[in-house]
Amino acid sequence: MVAELAKTGPETQAHGETFAEAPPLSRMAFLSWRALQRWAALDFARLSLWTPAAIGLGAGLYFGLKAEPDWRIGAAALVLLVCLSLWRSSFQRAMTALMFVTLGFVAADWRTAQVAAPQLGRELGIVETTGRLLSVEESERQRRYVVALNSIEDLPPDETPARARITWRGEGFDARPGDLISVRARLSPPPPPVAPGAFDFARQLYFQRIGAVGIAVSAPVADPAAEKSFRQLLAADIETMRVNLAARIIEATRNHKEGGAILAAIVTGKRGAISDRAEAALRDAGLAHLLAISGLHMGLATGLVFFTVRFGLAAIEPVALRFPIKKWAAGAALLSGLFYLILSGGGWSARRAFIMAAIMFLAILVDRRALSLRNVAIAAVIILLTTPEALFHPGFQMSFAAVTALIAAYEWFSARAKPAFDPSWASRLRTYLIALALTDTIAALATAPYALFHFNRVAIYSLPANMAAMPLMGFLIVPFAVLALVLTPFGLDAWAWRIAAWWMEVVLNIASWVSGLEGAVSTTPQWPQSAMLALTAGGLWLCLSRAPWRLAGLAAIPIAALLVAHARPPLLFVSPTGLNAGVVAQNEEGEPTLFVHSTRREKFAASMWEEAAGLDIERVRPEAISEIFTCDAAGCAGDIKDRAHITAAFVSDKASLAEDCQRADLVVAFFPVSNKDWRACKAFLIDRRSAWKRGAHALWIEPDGRLKVQSANELRGIRPWTGAR
Repeated sequence: MVAELAKTGPETQAHGETFAEAPPLSRMAFLSWRALQRWAALDFARLSLWTPAAIGLGAGLYFGLKAEPDWRIGAAALVLLVCLSLWRSSFQRAMTALMFVTLGFVAADWRTAQVAAPQLGRELGIVETTGRLLSVEESERQRRYVVALNSIEDLPPDETPARARITWRGEGFDARPGDLISVRARLSPPPPPVAPGAFDFARQLYFQRIGAVGIAVSAPVADPAAEKSFRQLLAADIETMRVNLAARIIEATRNHKEGGAILAAIVTGKRGAISDRAEAALRDAGLAHLLAISGLHMGLATGLVFFTVRFGLAAIEPVALRFPIKKWAAGAALLSGLFYLILSGGGWSARRAFIMAAIMFLAILVDRRALSLRNVAIAAVIILLTTPEALFHPGFQMSFAAVTALIAAYEWFSARAKPAFDPSWASRLRTYLIALALTDTIAALATAPYALFHFNRVAIYSLPANMAAMPLMGFLIVPFAVLALVLTPFGLDAWAWRIAAWWMEVVLNIASWVSGLEGAVSTTPQWPQSAMLALTAGGLWLCLSRAPWRLAGLAAIPIAALLVAHARPPLLFVSPTGLNAGVVAQNEEGEPTLFVHSTRREKFAASMWEEAAGLDIERVRPEAISEIFTCDAAGCAGDIKDRAHITAAFVSDKASLAEDCQRADLVVAFFPVSNKDWRACKAFLIDRRSAWKRGAHALWIEPDGRLKVQSANELRGIRPWTGAR
């Protein structure tokens, strides 16, 4: 009956019955079927919004492989799926979706081949290095710079990395971007993950073509007479402009040092001058997004230019009546956004923000709708196809999560908002505060899962902090910063920088107060990746669908909660160098604490272990293993209790290895163990050779006393950025 009614319609005969004469159950089923068809058609019209999700899935599948695939297989699959997607059939949409997944896979594969360059496979010690200085990041304690390498002492050209990142902690740094420099430095391979599943810095540096990192033992010596190509000159001029402007801001705001450093980071992307205290306060208050060149800064800056130019042109009556001043203002804002992108260094969040702003202003130029999820999808597609490695960067994930949730919420509220308008200032202020609170709440909810996944902490009081800080950013800091940039070529900018920096210190004081409140930060152990994937899929379903079943996306929350609750943090860590290890146990106050073999060595790895275990790194610092183990010159030994009880030994002296291997369940040796001693050891043994081959280790104790062991390279596989293992 329903099928017949669907074919004939309500006014025609179906088996001798009209729609009105049909049984009530059949009429209800028919109306439900028609409603379902409308909702499905509505969602099919929004299928294009899922394009970046499909491309991201393909890129994720590529990066998740344990070995490098044959590029010809991906290329052939893409060609086949393109043909199938053009063939009209009932499977056309499915073939189109698979085509975009394959496109993401091929784009990631092509990008990996495009940036391929040698990487150091071992530490070189102190060597003479020559190359062209590309960029400089300055702070009070050090300068970190990137060099396009020409040669490394005693290293063949075909093994020389394309770039190196070198840190100099002394004085006498006189080189400028673009100069050909020589420097003596201790070079090492890019750092691997400090724990299984931790952020892979080696992969990030690989896509920046950085194949070596090191510490300089002498200041770089520049050769300013060396010739430069036009491209090198242009890149050097841009980097010099950024460095000089950051130094100019800091110099002009020396009476407001902290605010000036943050202001320099917002304007130029140079974050080296920001103190650890300021960065921690902003992070724990939920204001860390102020340090990134994000949509907030790009939107405020370009929006200010747009409205200023439009207002100025509107004041000239002949121009306002005869010319499209709105489009002129959009063009001016577009150019200012491009300048800001170049000035800020072009990071992922800045690129996303510029693409979004560019699409919005281009839409104004062609008389189209400026703000929509389609623009977000276009920005995501451009970034994922050009730099697929951005998929794993916290900035990319949090930036797109926030803007997607905000625009989806904006569309939902716009469809239900009442058209009544009250022009009074009280009503406008109330509307602004409500909009600000909703914006901050939605953005905080959208980004909180990614903050917990990447940083194992979330700011509880981010809403009041943002409510207090955002008006200052929008009405005072950004306008004065833009004014200062306009005045900089005339040398009249210092006063504007000082005012902006003063208000920035007000924001920092707000952050310090909020972050100091009791319970301001919640920490959690490392989330499993499956929980993050579930929340991402659920969030996309909730934001991109308009059908009533969009609420099914909320089911991802309990699913992710179950996955997180089921996951247990590691109990013991071994560093990728095999020179340090840590155990999570309770201290004298009964608080979970990380106890490390060496408190002076590999401090960064220890801080990452604390985060993975869900410990508050600001409140509880790593302690020496001697606090809970019995230690002597040969090493330490003691009991570890979790679901079961085991005996562990950390061995520094080869002479005590045999004894520890007989009495302990687990032995961590901070030296290479011979094959003979390895076979004779009854305990589970991890030595420096194990760490070199398999990377960092994490261990759990099962209820039956067995050890569950996972290594970083087990998860990474053998890829171009992992080196030969």
